[in-house]
Amino acid sequence: LAVNNAQLIFVFDDGGQNINQLKKYLALPFPVTIAVLPKIAHSAECASLVRQSKHELMLHQPMQALNRSVNPGPGAITPGMGVDEAKSLIAENIAELGGVAGFNNHEGSLILEDTVLVEAILEEAENQNVFFLDSKTSAASKAPAVAQELGTRIYTRDIFLDNEKTRENVIAELLKGIAIANKKGYCIMIGHVWSAELIPAILTELYPVLAEKGDTFSVVSKSRAG
Repeated sequence: LAVNNAQLIFVFDDGGQNINQLKKYLALPFPVTIAVLPKIAHSAECASLVRQSKHELMLHQPMQALNRSVNPGPGAITPGMGVDEAKSLIAENIAELGGVAGFNNHEGSLILEDTVLVEAILEEAENQNVFFLDSKTSAASKAPAVAQELGTRIYTRDIFLDNEKTRENVIAELLKGIAIANKKGYCIMIGHVWSAELIPAILTELYPVLAEKGDTFSVVSKSRAG
């Protein structure tokens, strides 16, 4: 049984690439948070569909990874970018999606280890009156320390659901997430829109069981996780 209405918070990254995949997530029977990439073919349309569906919309902000050969895609924060440039890029990406509840990093292990840029990112989140979720692509992320220094609150990912794209793995990670939620009251689990053949079906199937056990479902901004 769930302990104290443990909260499960599901975030689905990489929205904006495929509308049909996204729709499977929007049909889920509980609230979820969808993170949409900027400046790609279906960014604006996907953002608009998320908003209409009453699920929570986030910007999936591209940032450079430690592996420099990985291209984070358009609208990315890159090494050596000035503070003002990084801030205005975030503002521009948010405006393109038409307003969001918050944003998280797409890739970004390199950028989130740079204190100066992390400070710029968190300050811009404050300016925009939105939250920042650290996807925790790097164990050495400076976001928690900088947030503490600035006296601002951020969210942090606990589990990746689909690093391995199999039903067994998704269910195993989900069970880990439920155990975390029972322990600390909530768990933020990130999956990806491109796992549309897998995750929505599993969650739809398990939802009645979890709800009966007393698990509750929240979006990032309304969760206990902050």
